[in-house]
Amino acid sequence: MARLEVQGLCKGWDFPVIDDLSFSVEEGEFFVILGASGIGKTTLLRLISGLETPDAGRVIVGGSDQTRLPPYQRRIAMTFESYALYPHLSVYENIASPLRARKVAADDRERRVREVAKLLKIDHLLDRRPGEVSGGQKQRTALGRTLVADPEVFLLDEPISHLDAKIRHELRTQFHTLEDLRKVATVYVTHDYAEALSLGDRIGVMGSGGRLEQVGSPRDLFERPVNLTVAEHLGQPTINVISARIQSENSQTFLTAESGELKFSLPDEAKAMLQGQAKDRVTIGLRPQFIRPLRETDTGLEVVTAEVDVYEPLGANGIMIAHSGGVRLIALTDPEMHYDAGEKVTLGVDISRFHYFDSESGYRLNGAN
Repeated sequence: MARLEVQGLCKGWDFPVIDDLSFSVEEGEFFVILGASGIGKTTLLRLISGLETPDAGRVIVGGSDQTRLPPYQRRIAMTFESYALYPHLSVYENIASPLRARKVAADDRERRVREVAKLLKIDHLLDRRPGEVSGGQKQRTALGRTLVADPEVFLLDEPISHLDAKIRHELRTQFHTLEDLRKVATVYVTHDYAEALSLGDRIGVMGSGGRLEQVGSPRDLFERPVNLTVAEHLGQPTINVISARIQSENSQTFLTAESGELKFSLPDEAKAMLQGQAKDRVTIGLRPQFIRPLRETDTGLEVVTAEVDVYEPLGANGIMIAHSGGVRLIALTDPEMHYDAGEKVTLGVDISRFHYFDSESGYRLNGAN
């Protein structure tokens, strides 16, 4: 087993896709790369696996530089988003294909395939072909082919993104419990923040510049995003973003939305930090769970009057999109409540949960909560 190191990796065609990207994954660590579709996540995995050649940088596995090795000489196994199964071979033969390529003895091959198939709960499907099984079973077959290879590094390319919600949940649970995945360095790429938060020991958020914007634990990234890119990637519904001016009135300091009349008090813990800035503008970020219809028992919340634009009842909770003073707000509601478009509501806003970002660069301001 081995540690994976990616050092200064670069790849481009007419434009840069991966640009000076570096990270490491420890043996036994599950590292998730989160980013929008088309941002270069698959290209990164292809560079690590040897299916693409980098323009610069190195891929090191277990202290050995493997940058120029062909794929078949690397102890790296990859599960593709598109399954990439052989349609004319059975499930058994698809799973066994990397062992057959390595000329593993027939008895060992048989034992290993059946062990992995039982682990993935597809041992009753081994005689069928890919066209005769469901999408979730195809994905388990592709994953089985990866697990059976006994590699030093696992690469998983959005393996469950196009499956239905129930199967995604089942497979996500299996990723937690599969010991084989937790013994080696694993890189899992996805555009789904829930997968990233659920599975990752650490998460790296990939930005449009071909680099990782921030790397850290799921909690660190969710609670202390380094910039707006990271904040908007993590959470659904997305974080509220409000451009505001810092204004003083009667010895009190306020944050006033630039696009309307919405005004918030400035929490004491943020005053020194914001008043020390040369600019009078700031971007506020607030997650929807910290805005809700005001209850009689609520205390310590800023009160805002708003008008409902859209309400989505989702069973476990509701999502309200409203506007107040020309500013769009997204709030979470209790599941038993219902609101109609055009209805006037009183919202409670937890201003102690504000994130503060630079109005130009989008980066987090030092000292913000």
